[in-house]
Amino acid sequence: MNPFTAIALAVFLPFISAALVPVAQKILKHRIGWFASAIAVVSFLLIVSVAPAIIHGEIVTDAVSWIPSVGVEFSIYADGLSLLIGLIASGIGIIIMSYSNGYMSHKEDLSRYYQYLLLFMGSMSGMVFSANTIQLFIFWELTSITSFMLIGFWRHRPLSIYGATKSLIITAAGGLVMFIGFLVLHSITGTFDIPTILNDPSTIERIKSHDLFLVTLVFIFIGAAAKSAQGPFYIWLPNAMEAPTPVSAFLHSATMVKAGVFLIARIHPIFSGTEAWFLLVSGTGMVTMVLAGFLAFRQNDIKGILAFSTISQLAYLVTMYGYTTYHEPGIGVAAATFHLLNHATFKACLFLVAGIVAHEAATRDIRKLGGLRHEMPLTFIVAFIGALAMAGIPPLNGFLSKEMFYESSVEMGAALGFPFSLLVPGIAVIGGVLTFAYSIKLIDGIFLGKRKDEFLPHHIHEAPYVMLIPAGLLAGLIVLFGLVPSIPVHSVIEPTTSGILLETVHLHVTHWHGFTPAFMMTIVTFILGLLTYTKYDSLAQWQDKFNASYPKISVNYYYDSIVNNARTNAHRISSILQPGPIKTYINALLILVIVLIALPLIILSGNLIPQTLSFNVPSYEALLMLLMVVAAVAATVLPKYLPAIIALSSLGYMVSLLFIYLKAPDLALTQILVETLTTIIFLLVIVRIPQTFREKIPKGTLTRDIFISGLVSAGVFIVLINATQGIVSPFEPLSYYFIEKSVPLTGGHNLVNVILVDFRGYDTLGEIAVLCLAALGVYNLVHSRSEK
Repeated sequence: MNPFTAIALAVFLPFISAALVPVAQKILKHRIGWFASAIAVVSFLLIVSVAPAIIHGEIVTDAVSWIPSVGVEFSIYADGLSLLIGLIASGIGIIIMSYSNGYMSHKEDLSRYYQYLLLFMGSMSGMVFSANTIQLFIFWELTSITSFMLIGFWRHRPLSIYGATKSLIITAAGGLVMFIGFLVLHSITGTFDIPTILNDPSTIERIKSHDLFLVTLVFIFIGAAAKSAQGPFYIWLPNAMEAPTPVSAFLHSATMVKAGVFLIARIHPIFSGTEAWFLLVSGTGMVTMVLAGFLAFRQNDIKGILAFSTISQLAYLVTMYGYTTYHEPGIGVAAATFHLLNHATFKACLFLVAGIVAHEAATRDIRKLGGLRHEMPLTFIVAFIGALAMAGIPPLNGFLSKEMFYESSVEMGAALGFPFSLLVPGIAVIGGVLTFAYSIKLIDGIFLGKRKDEFLPHHIHEAPYVMLIPAGLLAGLIVLFGLVPSIPVHSVIEPTTSGILLETVHLHVTHWHGFTPAFMMTIVTFILGLLTYTKYDSLAQWQDKFNASYPKISVNYYYDSIVNNARTNAHRISSILQPGPIKTYINALLILVIVLIALPLIILSGNLIPQTLSFNVPSYEALLMLLMVVAAVAATVLPKYLPAIIALSSLGYMVSLLFIYLKAPDLALTQILVETLTTIIFLLVIVRIPQTFREKIPKGTLTRDIFISGLVSAGVFIVLINATQGIVSPFEPLSYYFIEKSVPLTGGHNLVNVILVDFRGYDTLGEIAVLCLAALGVYNLVHSRSEK
């Protein structure tokens, strides 16, 4: 199979299959999860099929024309980086969907659950294989939307809705800022195509020397940081733990949170080698790494501990990708890439263990757990392997990438000189110490110590094998990658590192390199980690007291204040800007139309009525226009609502007759349909209110209103008749442009349709979006009323 076809199928198969899930459920019933797992297997194999070529240095790229007017195609760019994330997304997807067959209750809405999972997997795959920034942005936001649906899967739980909304606001808003960065990047380079930029050194140099370099970098990095929960944007990830545990394992350990890291790696060749890159990327990573690792101590929910550990571990990756100098732009790339893979294995494993414990012990509160190693020995072994890998204990895979992290930190510090030669490795060790401490807490708090019978069920047993096997498989990968690192390094890490650095890279990863600075840092990490763990509970209590005393120091405080007070603040602003009746604003807008539009055009035209205007009107057309004037006047002066509505409706139908005379049957049909619908709606409302106008309008107000409406009517009339003849000479009517360009540019002969769909396509799209949002709002109002 053609590599482009294989990758396109891997991307779109989950989307197609998501639509088939309800049909498959009717056949498979509660076993529908195996159907979703099979789709993930097929996607995984399709990606694997192109792996040999990429491993040997080939880059798979191809495109299909999509939006040629702005130079946008549906294009695929498959290098080592795309391959790595694609394999993680589909491979972990297989494990999660298989695990869900045992975790999710048969009473749940399984069809919706697996649809969301498949849509997310397809969105993630589409994002990493995108070859242009427009396509990447679309799939990027699709991951935000699908993760919102997955986090809020339990819609009856307020905390789930809160977590889902929070994640959507932060990640989607970050994505929009990132999109602005993409547009600025396009203004510099003249292209949306990522390979075109990456493969042209002169373009990269032009970006780095451009005045908008820093603006572009900051905007794109904000999107990446929001997605990967870095810096102040970390606050959404802990609340996202309200999702079902398999969702947390899939989105928040292995895939979605890696999207920001993927973007940082993808733009690394463009922006690295600069001080701004190191300060912004590594600076954010270092602060987040230490802060999140420390905040993990005060978490009592085991998923909460894993959430903050995820934030801290992602900060490892961001920090390493940010290590750069002008002469060595990719100091930490290999280490970051290896840790990216390792983190996906041990963190997904630990999330699955958390699900098993909660499933069997009926609690995730680590204060109520303990001593479960006797009743759940297999789960204990799996958790032990995952936690030790996260702590960086040899010979597991986490130790190898942690050593590489320390090595790159020493190299980065040396490149910067004193005091950074101490500061950079020191911060890395602090991050390692905190990781070591909360990793031990997971094992000690859940499986070691005494059993707390007052909080636990009388009998706890091992989870079913459908849940144990996926977690055990990940534990097996942890051991395999640790004992035989050449397997992942040569098959995945080297091609990925080469794809990021745009040069061939060969790595030698082993457990023993002698008594190097990195080895000594590891020893210090273990010693300080054990000492820190002895003060674990004391540090957690101090954090609780500090947070209670200074609540405003938390980013969550400001987020909640903004969101919760949004309605009050909006009312306060509108009370200042719009204190009076609506009629006042309408009059102001009408006068503004006259002052800013009609009056300047009248002055420019010279003559109010063009001399070339033809008054040669056929008698039947004149009669129709006269009737329209009569209907309009009647709608204004009739004293009762019903006759006024009939007059107004007849005016609309006469406009449709005018369209027929002008040989525009499609416009006439549209006018008739709209007029009929609005008339029916008017009548449904009118029958419920008094039929006679009871409002007494003062003569002064009436005179003012007649003057304003007459002025606006005259102004619009003059503008329209001048628009057909030309306001400023020389003038050519716009109709000639549409007549000449409709067929060459759009292939359409119906000018009205062409204008709406092609020439004014964005405007029409906006109108459709507004109508869809309005319909969604009406549906929610009706639905909520029926529920109440």
